[in-house]
Amino acid sequence: QVFMNNINILVTGGTGFIGSHTCISLLEKGYFITVLDSFYNSNQSVINNMRKIFSCNPEIFDERFNFYKGDIRDKECLNNIFEHYQLKNNPIQAVIHFAGLKSVKESIKNPDIYREFNVVGSRNIFNVMKKYNCKNIVFSSTAMVYGVSINQPLNESSKINPNNPYGKNKLEVEEILHNYFRTDCNDWKIINLRYFNPIGAHNSGFIGETP
Repeated sequence: QVFMNNINILVTGGTGFIGSHTCISLLEKGYFITVLDSFYNSNQSVINNMRKIFSCNPEIFDERFNFYKGDIRDKECLNNIFEHYQLKNNPIQAVIHFAGLKSVKESIKNPDIYREFNVVGSRNIFNVMKKYNCKNIVFSSTAMVYGVSINQPLNESSKINPNNPYGKNKLEVEEILHNYFRTDCNDWKIINLRYFNPIGAHNSGFIGETP
């Protein structure tokens, strides 16, 4: 049985591999979710496959899943989403931020493009969150912030030393969030997830990794 509540969560990059699985979990727990994705690393078919998972209870998906095609670099798009739900008295209360570019190899070839997506785009999200007093965020960081270490296994106290633009981008975003928390620790609730390579698929087989 799904427990229904009225918390509206914005999931950026919500049709990606990790994002789509997170959306399913949130829906199963009864949250409203608003997904923003540009389909840069995914495609429209993911939404249709996510809907299939709720074929026995389609109203859960239809009533609690909302999608916007857009780019986190687009400040107006972000502002319009937050404003829309503010006016509907169903404001976005938290953000789970997956959107961004994710290839280490590509980041070395195109460091400026990666920084624009991953750092500038993230800063846009944080600015609009502040504007609408949304101060709860889970940020999809990476174990790449540790770089290459001879000390194994790694843990949260391991040395931070990213050795590629992708890892440096993620660390810069973590530092931006840390500054928010340091200056306003009574309000901001922040989680940085430094995971390694995720694998697997939903047990339905409808969604999984699509490299």
